Amino acid sequence: MSDNDHLANLSDGAGCAEVWEHLSEQREAEAAEAEAEAEGDSDEESTADAETADSTEDADAEQEAAAKVPCP
Repeated sequence: MSDNDHLANLSDGAGCAEVWEHLSEQREAEAAEAEAEAEGDSDEESTADAETADSTEDADAEQEAAAKVPCP
């Protein structure tokens, strides 16, 4: 990666305002992408936590049911 890769999409002769706008758009896009990834990660964690809670509740219910069954 060269030092000028972030300017690859600019036309020759672009001035300060065009460079500033281009870089701002890149930063906004990267920030939005990072935010979307973070939201996706938190959704996955929430789902995993919910599944774990469901499994724990199921196991507890099975243990309670087994405890109520009389031994022969």
